[in-house]
Amino acid sequence: MIKFLLICTAMCTALLASDTLASEAKDMAAGIKCLPAKKIIKTMRKFDGLKPEKKDTVGVTPEMQLTASEGGSLPERIYFREGTREHKFNMNKDGVVTDFARIGTMSKKGELCMQGQQFIGKAEGASGINLSMDFDIRFKSTSGKHTVAELIDGTKDGKSHYKKMFPGPMALMVPKMTHVGITYLDDLETVKPNIYAEKSGNEISGLLVEKFGSMFVVGIEDLQSLGADSLKIEGGKYQLTPIPSVEKMKKFGFGEGGKNKESETTES
Repeated sequence: MIKFLLICTAMCTALLASDTLASEAKDMAAGIKCLPAKKIIKTMRKFDGLKPEKKDTVGVTPEMQLTASEGGSLPERIYFREGTREHKFNMNKDGVVTDFARIGTMSKKGELCMQGQQFIGKAEGASGINLSMDFDIRFKSTSGKHTVAELIDGTKDGKSHYKKMFPGPMALMVPKMTHVGITYLDDLETVKPNIYAEKSGNEISGLLVEKFGSMFVVGIEDLQSLGADSLKIEGGKYQLTPIPSVEKMKKFGFGEGGKNKESETTES
């Protein structure tokens, strides 16, 4: 019986490999390029293990963007595939997958697929399409007013989120989150940033607001030293992110605007 099972296993493996090659050839002819989704989904689900009190102020937002080489065009569509079932993702004109967060609810056995003329008969890495992915940790509220207590809680919880993104001992290297970064969603030429400290509804002058690329950076200790109870953010829609100081962001390899330079990029 054991011998029979071993022979069957070997035969089944050979048949599966043959089926895989046939499937890949069929995909290439149809202009379909797929990548295993397991690693992405496993990273997303790491955050599920955080206690509820660590997720009340901040949350994780996965971001994916497709870019084409100069003169090229974006794929016609991007979707999740598991067997014969497909789940379409929405992509805007800049190649940003606007509903990519949904992938966290999908099966680790599935694939992330793209389809377009760029992939027909093309070898690995020859399509001119690049796929980049980031995991952004953001404050859930963007009401325009944030209490100092909320900011302190968010920076502490933010560190817990960041530690989940690094394996084993590397998590110990995550620095303390001592600042918040404000990124306006509209072009800075059209918005009028107005960021200031407030106490009992009254503006307090003297708040240091640093610039790091397109991000405005405010220190929690600076707010406390002014005696402020809140941070006001006006001038347009924005995202608020717990971050270390500008000096530490540079040291740990963050690009201008707070993006980690080591964010995953794949050439398809």
